Amino acid sequence: MAGRPSLSRAALAAIGDPLPFRSPTTPQLPGYIPIETAVPCAEPFDDRDWLFSVDWDGARALLFLDPGGSVRIQGEMVGDLARRFPDVSATASIKDGRGAVLDGVIAVLDREGRPDLAGFGRRLAAGAAAAAELPAVYLCFDVLHLDGRSTVAWPLDRRLEALRELTAPSDVLQAPDHVRGRGEALAAAAAGRGLVALLARRANAPYRPGLASPDRLRIALSNQTTCVVAGIVSRRGGTRLILGEHVGGRLTFAGHVDGPHDRLVASWLAQQVSALKVTSAPLDGVQPVNATWLRPALTATVRYQGRSAGGALLRPTLLAVRDDVDPVWCVQRPAVAGPIELHAGTRFSPTLLMPLPLGETAALPRAGR
Repeated sequence: MAGRPSLSRAALAAIGDPLPFRSPTTPQLPGYIPIETAVPCAEPFDDRDWLFSVDWDGARALLFLDPGGSVRIQGEMVGDLARRFPDVSATASIKDGRGAVLDGVIAVLDREGRPDLAGFGRRLAAGAAAAAELPAVYLCFDVLHLDGRSTVAWPLDRRLEALRELTAPSDVLQAPDHVRGRGEALAAAAAGRGLVALLARRANAPYRPGLASPDRLRIALSNQTTCVVAGIVSRRGGTRLILGEHVGGRLTFAGHVDGPHDRLVASWLAQQVSALKVTSAPLDGVQPVNATWLRPALTATVRYQGRSAGGALLRPTLLAVRDDVDPVWCVQRPAVAGPIELHAGTRFSPTLLMPLPLGETAALPRAGR
């Protein structure tokens, strides 16, 4: 069988490029990054290998900043939040127009620079219409992608150095400070200002997309938690929300709370309820009569006075009704001890806690926050 005729280099040069088209280009930014979440930690601690910062109340979100100037905001529920927070998406920028993905929190602040969770709840209900009354800020604390490549494998120290180089002083996009090693002092100062939690991160840790990382600890300074809104009971003069938490992979009754009392939020909640009704209770345990049961999609952040022997919340007070938190992550988990130096060269490592598959509440796509 005769072989194919070969062409000399001169002949190839004469006919030009045999492949007269461009090769595909790699996208500057990824389409989706699962969010890393924190393991609850029992108490503040000091450790030179850890960085401590305030755990800001608000909507956890990734900010996708394209070199061309477009901005996309990925929330926990995967949808783009840019239309809901145009005051963030229209003004957020970094130095030199570089492409990056930032991890942070969209928050509404009070006059003293503290998160205003009630105001944030109103902003969620009103959306862009309340941007002037309740302006939002983006508090960024990590960089996950930079100049066309992933940075999640970088140690936290290196990622924070890159973040400092990217951000400039701004009213909208801010990179809050952190301290190294002095968790107990920061906890005392934060509690004195009415802040609810600290975030502790191991300085040499990578970012673990989609996992509750043992190198990312949340240290609660007050009794506050976010639960699934499993149902609603109409009462004279208002409503009562039925709360649930995931325990052992099942949505379990966690108590009930009165509210919301704000008319705007109550009206928004009524609209959500009409679209989320289901015929049977989505949770185990106590099931009040005359309740309207809901598909797990809404959450409620509450302050409470402790827990009963069965784990239910005692005397909860409603702070905000929300649709920005993924209900899958409303898990009742025991707090772990912080890192403790046992002897030279040996350290205790917190147990890795990961969410279990939770049926219909597990939204896709998800790697596996």
